[in-house]
Amino acid sequence: MKNTLFWFVLWLIFGSQNLYGQCDFITPPAIKKINDASREITFSDVTINGKETTYLAVRKGETVKITTRVSSKKNGDYCPGCIVQIYWGINGYTSVCAKSFYGYQFSSKKSTHQFEAPMEEGIYYITMGSTLDYSCKNNIERPRCSPDDAFAVLKVGNPDPEKKMMLTTVKKGNGEFLKTTLLKSGCFGDLDKITWFLGDEKLAYDNQKEIPLTQFGNYQAVWSNCLESVAKSYNYGSKEEEVKVFTLNSNITSPNGTDNKEVASFSLKRVATSQDSKDNKEVKNYTLRTVSTAPKDADIAGLIASSDKFVLKNMIFELSKSAISPEAKKDLDQLAQIMRDTPSMKILLEGHTDKRGNAKKNQELSEERVAVTKDYLVKQGVVASNIQTKGWGDQKPLIVTKDIAEGKINRRVEVRILSR
Repeated sequence: MKNTLFWFVLWLIFGSQNLYGQCDFITPPAIKKINDASREITFSDVTINGKETTYLAVRKGETVKITTRVSSKKNGDYCPGCIVQIYWGINGYTSVCAKSFYGYQFSSKKSTHQFEAPMEEGIYYITMGSTLDYSCKNNIERPRCSPDDAFAVLKVGNPDPEKKMMLTTVKKGNGEFLKTTLLKSGCFGDLDKITWFLGDEKLAYDNQKEIPLTQFGNYQAVWSNCLESVAKSYNYGSKEEEVKVFTLNSNITSPNGTDNKEVASFSLKRVATSQDSKDNKEVKNYTLRTVSTAPKDADIAGLIASSDKFVLKNMIFELSKSAISPEAKKDLDQLAQIMRDTPSMKILLEGHTDKRGNAKKNQELSEERVAVTKDYLVKQGVVASNIQTKGWGDQKPLIVTKDIAEGKINRRVEVRILSR
């Protein structure tokens, strides 16, 4: 009883936070209530393989039998005459339709589902899903991805948190191809989707493990499931890339440890080693390099005149936040003034996050960051059509690191000048 209370308190405190990007997970409480389309769906009396529990560790391929009681009550006003179906199971693997009903409510109903545990080690959430249909048409995609919709957790085998990906080039005939191999899938089971990018553009090679190298540039392969992703890049025909980060009227410590108050910008420059060209391992060596100097009174106008793309130091966000700092607002006020005075000027705001958390939530956060930045500029009188936005999620880190403070540079909004 004490153990159940302990997990319940943890869930109340941390349940809404993004704790699902690691092997750590939160065991759902004995009674789980999920709000869905003005209905409160309750799961209770959960048993897994005969044990009254919301968490169980099993072997790969082991038979799993889960029983729970499901009920619904009104929690708002939406679609009172609709036929609603309630599903539960493991997204993309197995599901059961627990109930099909009219309106908002139905009394407690026992629902049972038996299946074989996945053969891929991992943490699997038993989640709820719903749909509006005329009957229960079972579909393994109906249960949702989010742990917030889970009423039980299944741990299969001993999942390894280290996800490793290899990118290698192979020659076929007169062509050269890039091949990806995932060595370990990580904590949340099989990363069964593959997406390819060349620079900023998504390529039409979904779920293909091998693609042709048709032009020079930075290729990226992303393996993912509904909760997380792992990515790796390969520079074809180029071994370095730079992104400038500008600061205004601030002190920057130069690489040799001296205090250089005249530095207006620096860049994180990726440097390839000789070993990289031999085995295509991911480049992780970075150097901080001074690229320009400016007077102490450097302003946004000077930056716009000297660069087509930059990151203002104050436009770097706190972990999991999208709020604009007072210092950043001062920089944006300058940018807004210039754009008001130059009606022809158009910009693209590109939002980014670090690698913590899962890819879906990071994508949403990056989009939220550029949205609030654009909204602030518009409120300062900038024409909305002169501002485009793009969220990249965690796809384009400036530096690869697990250190929160060091990785802060990745939580940014970049400004790209499209026209002056």
